[in-house]
Amino acid sequence: MAFVCLSFLELIHSLNIKSDKSVFKTGILKNWYLIGAIFLGVSMQSIVVVFPKISQIFDTVPLNKTQWIYVILISFLPLTIMELQKKIDEIKFGKRIYKYSN
Repeated sequence: MAFVCLSFLELIHSLNIKSDKSVFKTGILKNWYLIGAIFLGVSMQSIVVVFPKISQIFDTVPLNKTQWIYVILISFLPLTIMELQKKIDEIKFGKRIYKYSN
C-alpha cells in the first residue's frame, strides 16, 4: 500500500510543481504529455498491484477497497496542501512569491 501510495502521490504532485500558479488557473489539461505520463504511471502501478501473475514478480498483494480509498485520499493531499499554500501566499503577500528561473 505504501508503494502504491507514494508513486501515486508523486505523480499527482507533478501537477503542482509544473508552475508557480494555481493548477486551476494554468489549466490541468494544457500539458497533454504530463497528463499522459500520469495516466501511464497510474496504469502501470495499478497493473503491478491488481494482476496476480505480475504482482508475484514484484512481490505485491492486491489492495482492498478501503486501502484504495486511502491511497487516493493520501495521493491528493500534496495537491490540496500546495494549492492552499499558494492561495495563502497570494493573499498574504499580494502576489506569488515562487519564482522559477528558466
